[in-house]
Amino acid sequence: MPPKREKSGQSKPTISDIAEKVGVSKATVSRALRGLPGQSEEMRLKIEQAARDLGYIKNPLVAALMTDLRFKKTAGYAPVLAYVHCLPWGTPLHPNMLVLRDAAISHAQGLGYAVEEFHLNEPGMNRERLLSIFKARGIRGVVFEHFFEGNVNLDVDLQEFASVAIGLTLKSPDLHRVVVDQYSSLFIAAQHLGEMGYRRIGVVIPRLRESFSHFKREAALHVLHQRCAEEDRIPICLLDDKQDTHIVMQWLRRFKPDVLLGTNSELLDFLESAGYKVPEDLGFVNLAWHEKDRECAGIRPNWDRAGIAAVNQVVDQLNRAEFGVPEYPLKSFIGGTWVEGATVRQRT
Repeated sequence: MPPKREKSGQSKPTISDIAEKVGVSKATVSRALRGLPGQSEEMRLKIEQAARDLGYIKNPLVAALMTDLRFKKTAGYAPVLAYVHCLPWGTPLHPNMLVLRDAAISHAQGLGYAVEEFHLNEPGMNRERLLSIFKARGIRGVVFEHFFEGNVNLDVDLQEFASVAIGLTLKSPDLHRVVVDQYSSLFIAAQHLGEMGYRRIGVVIPRLRESFSHFKREAALHVLHQRCAEEDRIPICLLDDKQDTHIVMQWLRRFKPDVLLGTNSELLDFLESAGYKVPEDLGFVNLAWHEKDRECAGIRPNWDRAGIAAVNQVVDQLNRAEFGVPEYPLKSFIGGTWVEGATVRQRT
């Protein structure tokens, strides 16, 4: 049956109505509906059910305003988001991770949030201490950076936090996450290369790095192979160590690709040191293109947009008072962008 229309002049149910129905104070109802502590789980569920029974609907603009006022009251000057670095302590950030971080911080500040950076693996830091710091500083929004190791189980209680993870490496808890789309990036590269006359596309990627994306590029390559001539199908070259140059050489000699797709500029240096003229003998495309690779053709992963999307996800959760591990986690995929460069050419 269609929902009942509100009769003209009929007042909308209020927090006072819910409080009267349940037999608690308006403050208790308000805190329960915003996901804040202060009542038992049984009481929270009872209040939420009463709100549904009465047809209570939050005003999203008021909810966002109250969230902002609440944070400013507790933080003193601006609400604070935590940006958590998850690499081993002392590991320098890859240039694209710097792009991610800087964009996230800049966007958060533009929305009126301060950002504090934390290191999960800093000496003397542990997960329980990290969360206690968040609580002490009134931080309720958290961005977890890419872990760069597979299937991470982060044994923490995030019930009081609005969180998002970057990438797919965090296995548990299963948070909302933002991912650069390696799957579609391979299709974008293949389309441009096809228009330039390249047919035999070869992909060389460290196995560990490919596992971070759940083998999205290998899956995309498999689909591409269903669309091309059998003689143009070259299997992916997965390296267990990026120094396995002899494996790359054997693979190149056996399959003779027209163009090589990789994830770092060191592979281009290797090709040139091995005697290949790029792009005359062999084209090269960097699937993890960065501004420092200006001379190289590639796919810009748009990590800056990933940082912006991550902050937006956290802020949206805060505005809706959604805390804890989501029942149905969302995955936002950020598309890559083709970048022209001197390492490929128009083939006759």
